[in-house]
Amino acid sequence: MRQTKANAGPRAIASLIGKSSRAALVKRGFAQADILTHWSSIVGPNLANFSSPEKLSYSRQSNKDATLRIRVAPGWAPEFQHFEPLLIERINSFFGYRAVSRLQLFQAPVQKSKTKKSEPPRPLTEQEKDWITKVLVDVSEPALKKRLEGVATSMLNARNKTQKRDDPDEAD
Repeated sequence: MRQTKANAGPRAIASLIGKSSRAALVKRGFAQADILTHWSSIVGPNLANFSSPEKLSYSRQSNKDATLRIRVAPGWAPEFQHFEPLLIERINSFFGYRAVSRLQLFQAPVQKSKTKKSEPPRPLTEQEKDWITKVLVDVSEPALKKRLEGVATSMLNARNKTQKRDDPDEAD
């Protein structure tokens, strides 16, 4: 009879991906995936939209003074060359030591995942507006009342979104 582990059951998919992707990351010189996942916060959102780190090559003497190979969208290489000292400083501050000494840029199309734009919330119904007004009738402070109206509106919109996703035919 087959034995099961004591901790068998649902597991976070991130725990499985980390182990399986490690070999591919190490092959490209990334011992950690942190620089890939935090690239936008390291270089800023403007430069991150037109670049992606490709490979981190260490020198044979030590694990310091590595060269970071960056894929840059065509036309953005001069911008990266201009900011190279600043980018190296920001990358090294991310690692916490002088890990990268130079950048190697190559121009190629950068594929970024498209961000899904959320649809604007639908206007509140008269019934929902009346409910908010009735609940907040005792609040005398105008600034507090305005904030509470905003909270109530966002809560109703969030509830309406989940109801729409669960049952599109359900109406209020």
